[in-house]
Amino acid sequence: MGQEDDILTLIDLIYETAFDSTLWPVALTRLADTTGTAQVALASLDRRAHIYDSIAPRTDPVMDARYKNYWAFHDPLWPLMTKQPPGTVFSIDSIMSRKEFSSTPVFNEWFRPAEFGPASMGSNLLVGDQVSALICVANTPKNDHISEKQTLAFKAALPHIDRAVRIHRELRIRDLDHDTAPARLECLQRSVMLVDGAARVLFANAAARWLLGSGGGLILRAGCLHSTGDSDIVQGLIASCTRKARAPHGPGGEMSVRRGPRRSPLRVTVTPLRSKGTIAELPWLGLGIPVAMVTVVDSAREKWMN
Repeated sequence: MGQEDDILTLIDLIYETAFDSTLWPVALTRLADTTGTAQVALASLDRRAHIYDSIAPRTDPVMDARYKNYWAFHDPLWPLMTKQPPGTVFSIDSIMSRKEFSSTPVFNEWFRPAEFGPASMGSNLLVGDQVSALICVANTPKNDHISEKQTLAFKAALPHIDRAVRIHRELRIRDLDHDTAPARLECLQRSVMLVDGAARVLFANAAARWLLGSGGGLILRAGCLHSTGDSDIVQGLIASCTRKARAPHGPGGEMSVRRGPRRSPLRVTVTPLRSKGTIAELPWLGLGIPVAMVTVVDSAREKWMN
């Protein structure tokens, strides 16, 4: 089977991933085989919440964890990559000189040991204000040249990857809207927020946006919800709503948040959400899935509004 047949087989598999997220590692491995590259990754970086995630089936899991926990936030390539228009194929050489990159700590302490060479190419799939996602392939450090044949194969697959990712993301967003109906929450007088397992606020209605902006009781830090004071109980209540959590008193709960001697406390309720659709958490697409609804009773404000 020639390269053209390999690409057609790859494209068929890519479109299957749009409806079955479990196939992405298989499709990425096939992409690496078709392009003749050693490494492949579909990755996203959420700068707001300081979270990196990826699907990198050929990368040593230990090295992948190290990049996720540290190097993603100390890699000088990310700010340069996010400046590239989505759909445009770029190489490391096109955004940073080979000499400069080879002298960086991330190359010597992560890329080289992980068998990611400077001969690589990638393309942005999503570029937002705080979240970006990309697809990339790379040769080993010993193979320092991307061939024309490799480039042509990557470019042939790229529009189909981009289309499949968009379909995949759109389907999940529709599920999200169906299950949580944020539009119906917007006009409520009571503060309502939808949060993921890391307490990132994925949606806040008008009342909640006002509350968070008032600086009392509940605040945002890097996009995540926190309660003021020494104790941050709200984080624990939200974490208990994740599927893997085994909370002694069950998921969610209620708490009171003090706001000072002259202001009445907030009554905060954290309620777990369980999707009934096909929705799945896809952090590598910059798509967070809410695990809890946070409602806040501000008795003083509600009395004033009524």
